[in-house]
Amino acid sequence: MKGLQLSLIACAMSCAPYALAEEEKNVELVEIFGSKNDLLKATGSASIVDQELLEQFEYDDIHRVLQAVPGVYIREEDGYGLRPNIGLRGATTERSSKIALLEDDILISPAPYSAPAAYFFPVVSRISKVEVFKGPSAIRFGPNTVGGTINLVSTPIGESGTGDIDLAGGEQGYRKAYGRVSQSAYGFDAQLEGIYIGADGFKELDGGGDTGFDKSELVGKVAYEITDTDHYQRFLLKVSYSDEVSNETYLGLTDEDFAINPNRRYAASQLDEFDSEHTSISLSHYIELSPSMTLFTQAYRRDFDRDWDRLNRFGSTRPIAEVLASPTTGFNESLLALLTGERDSLFDDDVLFQTLNDREFFSQGIQTKLIVETQYRDFDVKIESGLRVHQDQVERLHRDRSFVIRSGILERDGNSDIVTTENRDETTAVAAYTDVQIEKGKLTASVGTRVEYIDGNAKNLLTGTETDNSDTVVLPGAGVFYQFNDNIGLLAGVNRGFVPNSPTTDILDAGTQEADPEESWNYELGVRGQYAGWSSSLIGFFNDYENLLGVCTFSSGCLEDIDREFNGGEVDVYGAEFELSKTFEVGAVKIPFNVAYTFTESEFQTSFDSDFSQWGSVTAGDELPYLPNHILAIRVGAHWNDLRVELAYKYIDEMIETAGLGEALSGASTESLSVFDLSGTYSVNNQLSLYAKLDNVTDEQEIVSRRPFGARPNKPRQAIVGVKYAF
Repeated sequence: MKGLQLSLIACAMSCAPYALAEEEKNVELVEIFGSKNDLLKATGSASIVDQELLEQFEYDDIHRVLQAVPGVYIREEDGYGLRPNIGLRGATTERSSKIALLEDDILISPAPYSAPAAYFFPVVSRISKVEVFKGPSAIRFGPNTVGGTINLVSTPIGESGTGDIDLAGGEQGYRKAYGRVSQSAYGFDAQLEGIYIGADGFKELDGGGDTGFDKSELVGKVAYEITDTDHYQRFLLKVSYSDEVSNETYLGLTDEDFAINPNRRYAASQLDEFDSEHTSISLSHYIELSPSMTLFTQAYRRDFDRDWDRLNRFGSTRPIAEVLASPTTGFNESLLALLTGERDSLFDDDVLFQTLNDREFFSQGIQTKLIVETQYRDFDVKIESGLRVHQDQVERLHRDRSFVIRSGILERDGNSDIVTTENRDETTAVAAYTDVQIEKGKLTASVGTRVEYIDGNAKNLLTGTETDNSDTVVLPGAGVFYQFNDNIGLLAGVNRGFVPNSPTTDILDAGTQEADPEESWNYELGVRGQYAGWSSSLIGFFNDYENLLGVCTFSSGCLEDIDREFNGGEVDVYGAEFELSKTFEVGAVKIPFNVAYTFTESEFQTSFDSDFSQWGSVTAGDELPYLPNHILAIRVGAHWNDLRVELAYKYIDEMIETAGLGEALSGASTESLSVFDLSGTYSVNNQLSLYAKLDNVTDEQEIVSRRPFGARPNKPRQAIVGVKYAF
């Protein structure tokens, strides 16, 4: 269906790059969805956000891009999506660490096995397509196969002599500059693409100061094709560089202060700053070995360095989260006055510690997939086999630096830095999978297996201790689709879900039990259909966790035992995803309409006590934190000649912040949130277009999280205007 819509695509577990028609060979061979897939016959569930929709709303925030995809959960943090928190089908949203993140089919988390938390994420404005896989569709990617996979497709190389320019500005000091140029010479196709986005921020720092960010990326591609032989080949070299400086903090507000001004920021966070640099290089090779056999190989290396200096704790033993949760209790009122700068540091316990979190990551490897399409008797058969050899590493150097506050200004107290963490985790992994899809008549079936061998090593450079951890897992999956008639079909699927331990897994959980990997059986059953221009889908899912894995991080509210893992035991997560869309035509006006709804329930199956800050003392039947029961997204537009207007609505239910009792946030929950985004585009001619958008039209702000320290708001209303020129 044409128009600005989020098209529901249920992708077979075997869909991947395939042999292309001659006129299509100059596209990027990194899309996992194929444009020729028969969507009605696919055996698993997934969704796509296409370039048309991305350009209509001009989102820089991946949270907003994904807000209309059913089965996706987000937890906002900074309002701009700089450090995304994304979950799929019950997988925790914490730093998107429980899902597989890819760009052009390559893992992009800083260290996908050793430290998968998404402290790096590409600028969405340069992405041409976002593909989301859930449940059984995701077993080909790994290492995380419980919730699913998100693949970002970068801008393909354009025709020679073409390019784009995009300039925009708006409220909160927002600015964007984008440029792309493509050129061909001597048989090579090349493209250079650059983007810069920044803002002064919407937070109001006590005493004044910048609360915004600056982020830029540069991407270069060079492709070469061999067409004068019987075996078409294409080579693609891709290099990129990105950096970010953001004045971001983990410090939020008390609920009382939030009610007065949700955008206030306390004086004690005035020195908080995140700095990072990211580089990547990849070389891809595609060859058609025969009309029915193709081979696609990619070698890659990514390096990421980041330094986050931010307020972390008091000199006293009282956690900041506890002070903000109960600001009038005992000595908490005095400590709150220290955070706000309303009083000076007077006592030894009035020291404020900045944590200087320096981390260096690399991720490298080579992967290849062989695709064979053939026939066996009356069956159409497609076989895909893949192999990946991967290595990644993280080095951490965390230091505490002490300050006092005088007249609302942070000043060094003269003491030396204290090294709190110095370690190195590294992992080598070998993964292989085979998937077979068989089609005959109205029936399409697929069955596959993924095998992972993971070998991890952790060195504590402060104590001189070293631990090793290895694991081998077999992860089967299967799906089936039956086409009843031209309008409706039934799908069903099952797969083994898995999230590996970090290399430090031998640290005991609660002092009694070694942390186990996260494992589950995931099931889905649904129908999809098309009738009279309507497209619809209803899919139920059930994730049966044998063990839920919790990871202690600063962002989750932990202050000690960072990266320690916890067993959550058996957990059930179940729900339903519904989507309905159609484009109406009223005279010369086209009206695209789309609604997506997700219902989710979760239950711990056992009672236990945990030191993990998001669990606490859990009773069987308690729900998972940050997993809303209801999410609703509606989008409607009006397209008339060269004018296109769209209105997007998103509702997200309240979410509990701790599963059990005994923690500072026990009993607390986020607030339900309703947000409208409005966008409009006018095409002056084939080359020039103007656009404007208004995010959060009603300026509604609610508490979207209280982790790690205090209440945080979503982004307020923001108006942006821009101009695009294509040549």
